[in-house]
Amino acid sequence: MRDHFEQLSWKFSPRYLCVAVVLILFVFLAACGGGSPGPSSSSSGSKVGGDISVGLNADVVTLDPVKSTALVDRQVMLNLYDTLVKLNAQNQIVPDLASSWTYKSPTQLVFTLRTDVKFQDGTPFNAEAVVFNINRILSDAASPRHSEISDVKSVQAVDASHVQFDLKAPFSPLLATLTDRAGMMLSPAAVKKLGAKLAIAPTSAGSGPFMFSEWVKSDHLTVKRNPDYWQKDSQGNKLPYLQSVRFRPITNGNVEFSNLQTGTINVADTVDPNYVASAKSNPSLVYKQQPGLSFYGIMLNTKVAPLNNEHVRRAIEWATNREEIVTSALKNVGVVANGPFSSASWAYDKDFAPYTHNTDKAKAELTQAGISGTVSFSLLIPGNSPLNSQIAQFFAAQLAKVGITATIKQETFAALLSDTQSHNFQAALLGWSGRPDPDGNIYAWFHTGGGFNDMQYSNSQVDTLLEDARAVSDQTKRTEDYTKAQQLIMQDAPYVFLYHGVNIQATTTNIQNFTLLPTGTLDFSQVHI
Repeated sequence: MRDHFEQLSWKFSPRYLCVAVVLILFVFLAACGGGSPGPSSSSSGSKVGGDISVGLNADVVTLDPVKSTALVDRQVMLNLYDTLVKLNAQNQIVPDLASSWTYKSPTQLVFTLRTDVKFQDGTPFNAEAVVFNINRILSDAASPRHSEISDVKSVQAVDASHVQFDLKAPFSPLLATLTDRAGMMLSPAAVKKLGAKLAIAPTSAGSGPFMFSEWVKSDHLTVKRNPDYWQKDSQGNKLPYLQSVRFRPITNGNVEFSNLQTGTINVADTVDPNYVASAKSNPSLVYKQQPGLSFYGIMLNTKVAPLNNEHVRRAIEWATNREEIVTSALKNVGVVANGPFSSASWAYDKDFAPYTHNTDKAKAELTQAGISGTVSFSLLIPGNSPLNSQIAQFFAAQLAKVGITATIKQETFAALLSDTQSHNFQAALLGWSGRPDPDGNIYAWFHTGGGFNDMQYSNSQVDTLLEDARAVSDQTKRTEDYTKAQQLIMQDAPYVFLYHGVNIQATTTNIQNFTLLPTGTLDFSQVHI
């Protein structure tokens, strides 16, 4: 949706990001109809209580933020683990576990930490805990988080409530990066005690509004209210209000929406584009929509034939009719993508459109490729999703018109992520849920060795531009670097951008205080029924 896109059903989510996805439109929904009604209508007016059920378009892969690449993971983890800083509904970075921060110099950032927070295992949150969590990432070069904070040289506790980040160079995306999995804080004691079990049963590991309860793979994952959560509402009442949240994997978008309508689930994380009109017109649903930061497309493994030939990759780009996919498959719930930045990003360039649908140019590139015989490759897609299948079928049919054969192969989302991360693929339908700083939408994907660069793409000029963009704070200069990097990336064509998703939230009228966030993540910390 990986975050990686994070996934596919109707939220394409990522791997990735953090993918979605997959390629499906990045859509989030919330609703309440089933589950216990809770005491919100009691004479005392209490909002506390109630159990809700949430549909996810894929099963969770891991609950260890250092290992996670899927958006569905993040949907659960951001309710278990607090972050140093977080994003509000206006896409602004605001305090969370860190109450404030200041730069002592361009390469020294000091956080002042909250002193009233304990992890769910009873151990204190403090500067040493921050050092432990950041070092978990820095010491694991294989972690998808590593490239996200690779410009951090070291981190040290100044005292119990202050921690200092020393940077290799000025690193402008750092605060935005720490709003997500790189900034999630877990109990050092719990991490050490749980070992490998952290990924599947992180008992008492976080400090967030909910605590891990149980996980039955392919059936449900339940979190329960943390009675000692440190945050309170504006009236001084303890959060969260809900007693529990049960996440259920429903990979078929048709089935997920049906479950939402019947009240079998209270919240759906995605809405198939075929049902968006129904969601808008249903009087029992409240519908919200806003432009998303996500992108969805097809990864091309640049080290595996025939996609190791840049002319073949460019032929695929020219042969792809993005407008047809957005109009016919997505019912215009989304917009054509020409690069990693949507109109919701300040790095977006409305004039950047390197490829349009042109079969003559596609055939010309194939001629330059110099390959005798049929050009063919296998396209992996997340299984059991009618929408993903339809997008893949449109794509394959478009390529067939210029003499390229794409054979569609369905896998579970977890298997797809495993195969792409191990480079065991030729092409794969995967998207990204998007990040507030442009660096989060491009560096890990297209820098050599980036955490989500499963295409094995490498261009030294791109690397330099992305590194330079990290080292300055001026948005004009950074935008120039990103524009130049995009031009080189699209010339090399390691990824076929198809469309940018939208963030969608649809809830039943008895779900209250459910905020639509710019990242599309589901935050239940202040939801009541």
